[in-house]
Amino acid sequence: MALIKDQQLSLDHATTPELRFADWLSDGQNNADAVLANGDDDLASLLTHANKLSMIALEFDTFADGRGFSMARILRRAGYQGEIRAVGDVAMDRIDFMQRVGFNAFELRDDQEVTEALSKFGEVTVHFQPSADGKGPAYMA
Repeated sequence: MALIKDQQLSLDHATTPELRFADWLSDGQNNADAVLANGDDDLASLLTHANKLSMIALEFDTFADGRGFSMARILRRAGYQGEIRAVGDVAMDRIDFMQRVGFNAFELRDDQEVTEALSKFGEVTVHFQPSADGKGPAYMA
């Protein structure tokens, strides 16, 4: 699997954590500084402990599950500066939107092409929602 981080192919990066956030919490927040979370995890707990983590990988089980978008946006609004990695069903046509809400890394499936994924950044030029990077919607320009 390829990883795009900060809008470029990353050849030197940490592996995606296998440790689930709920297990990290129940194990007394062991020495791991990266966790795997999804929309079923308690967002309030994740926000409380986010500053202890260098990476939060948000898993998309299905294309229809948009909770990861909300989680990334809320984490960024709360000031989380670490890596937010999209894993699982990361659809090519959503990469630009994922970046706007706060994702800065994307784990591609084996059937996805890196060059195609890289071409998705900036593909949508007019937005009607505010973003995590502070860029406002088109109607506010």
